[in-house]
Amino acid sequence: MIEALNQELSLELERDPRVVLLGQDIGVNGGVFRVTEQLQQRFGETRVFDTPLSESGIIGTSVGMA
Repeated sequence: MIEALNQELSLELERDPRVVLLGQDIGVNGGVFRVTEQLQQRFGETRVFDTPLSESGIIGTSVGMA
């Protein structure tokens, strides 16, 4: 299941350059369950990146990107 999720996220990042992934520890660490493992290395820090460990920080980042 985790590998399938990683593969689909990778396919979407390849397919659409507008897709970004942001979340807690999803960058270098690949997330708690390693679903995003290696995605930051493949697609760069501007498309797969960590957010602050606070919900308001995540919302602020999202609003700023919109």
